[in-house]
Amino acid sequence: MTAAQSAAFDNIALRYDALWSDTPVGRAQRSAVWSRIDPLFDKCDFVLDLGCGTGVDSLHLQSRGVSVLGVDASKRMIEIARERGIQAECCPIEHLERFNLKADGVVSNFGALNCLRSLTGTAGSLARIVRSGGYLALCFFNRICLWEIAFYLLRLQPGKALRRLKGYAESSIGATVFYPSARAISSAFEQNFRLLKSYGIGLFVPPSCVTFLKAGVVDKLASLDERTAHWPAFRAMADHRLYIFERL
Repeated sequence: MTAAQSAAFDNIALRYDALWSDTPVGRAQRSAVWSRIDPLFDKCDFVLDLGCGTGVDSLHLQSRGVSVLGVDASKRMIEIARERGIQAECCPIEHLERFNLKADGVVSNFGALNCLRSLTGTAGSLARIVRSGGYLALCFFNRICLWEIAFYLLRLQPGKALRRLKGYAESSIGATVFYPSARAISSAFEQNFRLLKSYGIGLFVPPSCVTFLKAGVVDKLASLDERTAHWPAFRAMADHRLYIFERL
């Protein structure tokens, strides 16, 4: 992550949960991820949370008895996570070689890895850190988001509607975001990890740019996502895609 990207997240750290985590859409998408990662880790496992942000996912894992180390490049995000009782270190994901440790698994939620231009170096670092049989649960922004395309086309903003298709774009907070294809993601990790499953996160549930839906409507859409998240065509068009890898 570049200094500019880190600064962008520093600037929204105090508002991040209000803008995303605490919204109906944020809660629905995060719940969908948790339902898939909870079975991966047992009580007393040690897990690395990459791009931990304010520590919401770390807190959830800790509540289940999992030991967590949060890692984020944003100093202000790390400060908030620590205030919540999370053990957390400020470090860009590209520099995981600083950590001399072994983990039972790694989680990275909601696009933290989309801040990386290349995944190859990080894949190598995670292969060193994660024990054989351990898991990666990595949630990326998809290159195609059906909701986002429709939302912005209806507002006559084709540039925003199709921005992911070129592979990178500037986000609303001013950070450059990259959108690797599913094939590029699986290829980056295939040397040391086996892809077990992938799920669409947010096909019927919209992306964060859609703010007009009431919580009850989002809950109903979330139930549709739950039933269709593993369907290949559907998961390819969701806002995010969760990849579950196993260390060889």
